[in-house]
Amino acid sequence: LSLRQNILIPFIKEDAVPFFYQELEKLGFVASGYNKAVDITACPGTDTCNLGISSSTGIAEELERVIKTEYPQYLEKEDLVIKISGCMNACGQHNMANIGFQGMSVRTKDKLVAPALQVLLGGSTDGNGQGRFADKVVKVPSKRGPEALRLILNDYDANGGDLSFPDYYAE
Repeated sequence: LSLRQNILIPFIKEDAVPFFYQELEKLGFVASGYNKAVDITACPGTDTCNLGISSSTGIAEELERVIKTEYPQYLEKEDLVIKISGCMNACGQHNMANIGFQGMSVRTKDKLVAPALQVLLGGSTDGNGQGRFADKVVKVPSKRGPEALRLILNDYDANGGDLSFPDYYAE
């Protein structure tokens, strides 16, 4: 298993690759996007974790849908990393992501508890033993997570140019 929650299967004989691919396709494991921006890392969140505050996998699916339908240029973009954790424990590594989301709750003005996301920006692993923790930027209601992603990607598209996301954010 890889750090980005992918499964690596080594030692497949070359002549068996077509058969192996067909079998993986039957299971739904050949979707495009491996290790790309649309390949969002998420912890299990409330699906199976007692510490989870939000459904990280549900949020990831919705954000992946936004990217697939509205930002097709990111289907092949490898240098944008999005990660989601269902709580502050960071099992989804949101604090190291270019764009991270942390599940939490907030109190409404009526003193009700509502699900929310802490948005983090600018984290990275630079590949040379160096890294940056993401900055906490804003808390949004969970239902506004896709809108937050749209705002971030729209600004990056308009102002990021050829910069990597961490460099764009640092400017």
